[in-house]
Parts: sequence; structure tokens; C-alpha cells
Amino acid sequence: MNAGKLSATLIRPVWLFAFALAAAGAEPPQPPAKASIEQLVADYRADTGADVGLHAVRLADGEPLCRIRPTDRFIPASNQKILTSAVALKRLGPDFHFRTKLATAGRDLLVIGDGDPTTGDARLAEAHKETIYAAFDRWAEALKRAGVRRIEGDLLIRAGIFQGPYFHPDWPVRQRQRWYAAPAAAVNFNDNCFDVGFAVEGEKVRPVVAPVSRFLRVRSRVSLGGRHLWRCRFDKSGDGITLTGTVSRATPDPLPVAAPDPPMLFGCVLMDRLVRAGIAFQGKIVVSPDPAGPWRADGLRVIATETTPLPAVLRRANKHSHNLTAECLFLRSAVEPGAPATWEKAAKAAAAVLQADYGLPAGQFHVADGSGLSGKNRVSPAAITSLLGAMAGKKAFVESLAIAGVDGSLQRRLAGPICRGRILGKTGSLTGVSALSGYVLDRDGKPALAFSILINGRTRGKRHDARGLQAAVCRALIRAVDAPAP
Repeated sequence: MNAGKLSATLIRPVWLFAFALAAAGAEPPQPPAKASIEQLVADYRADTGADVGLHAVRLADGEPLCRIRPTDRFIPASNQKILTSAVALKRLGPDFHFRTKLATAGRDLLVIGDGDPTTGDARLAEAHKETIYAAFDRWAEALKRAGVRRIEGDLLIRAGIFQGPYFHPDWPVRQRQRWYAAPAAAVNFNDNCFDVGFAVEGEKVRPVVAPVSRFLRVRSRVSLGGRHLWRCRFDKSGDGITLTGTVSRATPDPLPVAAPDPPMLFGCVLMDRLVRAGIAFQGKIVVSPDPAGPWRADGLRVIATETTPLPAVLRRANKHSHNLTAECLFLRSAVEPGAPATWEKAAKAAAAVLQADYGLPAGQFHVADGSGLSGKNRVSPAAITSLLGAMAGKKAFVESLAIAGVDGSLQRRLAGPICRGRILGKTGSLTGVSALSGYVLDRDGKPALAFSILINGRTRGKRHDARGLQAAVCRALIRAVDAPAP
């Protein structure tokens, strides 16, 4: 057995160090700024006409510091991931591990998917100084240790823990090749994307596509031209790509293109790595949507298990606002013994948990997906701060949030001496939506305030923009926390 690549020991309270750096340059304490925040919001609304909801509450006693349309519902964008994280921790538990199994089943090789979104994730692989193929290479070595040098039958992928479609029905069809709209499945690889670039040699254009696999067919009709405009089309079989159009230059930085069939991508890359390791294979790749599969449990011989702890997945979802990871958490939280997850079932299960376990009023939220990509999600600022209050003592969640001016989606935001290291937050952005929710830390580096700022409508006016408003509100909240007690 292999414990996998993501150790829970990597989950550290990094914000404490960032807080110490920020404290040295902090301004002298100033009085609470409730009126100032209300004026900031009024000025922004006068400039943009946007709808703004804001709620800030002290965690020690639940006393609200500021309330602006606190119970109205807004589109939250990626702040939806806060709801998804709360549901996942309640349904799965903080000690949950995704477990993807490799087994033999007679003459066949079998992969049993568990919804892990991190296999082959380039960002995580780089952090662990591995290639994206590391998990599959470990499997190849495990097979050889078990005496398996040839796969006489097929590669069978049991992907029925999630019932399709792989794309959420709310997601815009025109965006389905974008990396942020990558589909979610029981097995996933390289964020379910192909990274496509082009090398130009004289008048010839050569596609450079990763991940690499001899079982993937790449056909290119791309030529050198005055416009950089190319397209990608996938075969219905899932193992063929056709590139057309023109490029005006070489592209050293590849563009990620979402693959429509994640299990087939997973299978093609896995088989290539096994063949490279000296394990012969002449069969085909078979993906089964049956959650139990046609393979008898007593005929299985488990060779290796790749595991990923829940805290590591929460960090990937929240720090970098990774949609695929959030959707896999969303779906996996709805899986029950013998009953696979669907988008509809996951939404109902999440709503039930948010009401029954966290006490959110049904009229203050609506769940459509797990990442916030759907425009049908709705939540109030007060519902978010209520959740943040309930989650403040859950280490796996708190440490999954981005740190202002330090990492994740806040690495280049709130980086001044007042805010750096003092905000743990979840960002959110869609067309006409900007959101920021999270915690303000006290001088000891502990969550003191929960806040939520949700903006729907224009995110930029003549004099103001959404991020500027959010930064100004955060500075006012920090000053309120630092102000001496009456």
C-alpha cells in the first residue's frame, strides 16, 4: 500500500508567521469604523449602481459590527466553496481520505475511483517535487513487485461513484473547454485538462500536448499565420484530439483545455506509464458507469491504494479557488453506500446539511453546485458569517483559506502593512460578481471577526472598483479589532 503524495503534516498555520510580519508595521489602534464602512458602501453604490451585501460579526459574542442587507441573497461566485467545505467536513469528517485503488480482476487491471481530484495536479506535484505522473509510476512499481509484467486483458475503470454528466448542466456550454469549467469524475488527472502549446520551426507548426500518452491520438491542422486563433475538438471516444486554425508564434506557456471525458484521459495516461515501466498491455480501456461494476469483489486483488487526506483537498479548493476540487468534494459528500452521487442529489444533500447541522435559514441560500460557477447559487452575507462562526474552530477549514498578501488567491491582494497576514479569506469572481468572505485575525493571530462582502452588478465604476471596496472594508475591520476595549 502507498499512502499517497499528500501528507496532512503539510497543513500548517502559515498565517501566524505572516501575522507576525504584519504586526511590526501596523498602524496605531483606531476606533471601530461602522459608519465608515457604511459610507464606503454608499459611495460605491452611488458610483456603480451595484447591489452590495455586507455582514461582520464578532466571534467572541456574536455581536454584529456592520449589517448591510445581511439576509438578502446574492450570487456568491466562489464563496460557494465555503458552503461546500462546511458540508464536506460534516458529511465526510476531517479524517476522511480519498482512496483510489488499483487491483487485478482475473486477466484485467482494475481502477476503482473515489472522486480524488488531485491525481496528476501540476501545482501539487511541483510542491512535492514530483512529476504529474508520480502516482502512476508508483502503481507500476507496485505491479512489478506483485509479479505483474503483462496485462492480458483490459484496463477497467470503475467510475460509477459519480453518475454523469461530467459537466454541471448550469455551466455555460461555451465555457466547457475552459480550465475553470473542467468536468468532475470519479477519477481525474491533470485537473482534467490537456495543456496545449505550439513549437514553430521555420514554416512548420508542431503541437506540444501534455499529458503525454501513446494511447492518445493528436492530429494537428494548425498552420503558421498572421492570427493566433486555434481550436481543439475531441473525438467521441475520448482518446483523440484534433487541432485546427493558425498560430502567429510559438507558445512556450501552454493553454489548458478541459477534456470532456476524464476517465478516458486518466486511463490513457495510466496505460502509457505502465508500458514505459515495462508492463505489456494490448487490451482496451473500458470505463464502467456501474457503481459496483461487473467485477466480483471476491475476485479482486488490490495492488496499491493512492490516498489523499481531506485537509489537503480543502486547501487546494479554497486557497487557489480550484473549481474541479470543490466539485469533487461536493459530489463525494453525497455518496452513500450503494448509492452514487448526482448533481441534483449533491445539491439536496448539501442543503439538508446546511439547514439541519449548521442552522442556516432555508430562505437565505440556494445550492446549485459546489464551486460557485453556476449562476443559480444564492446565499446571504449573514448565512456565510454564520457558517464561518461555526467553522472557526475547525483547523482543516481555517487553514484552507488564502492568507492576505501571502498565498493563494490573496497573494497579491491586501498586501499592505495593515492587512498582510491579518485576513484569512475566500475570494469569488464571476462576470458581474465579486465576493470576499473570511476572518479578521486579532493580535494573537486568532480569528476575531467573521465577515462577508458580496457584490452583484457592476464591479467597476468611474471612481471605485469592487476589490478596492473590499480592501477598504477589511482595513476598517482590522482597526475595529485592534481598537482598545471600552
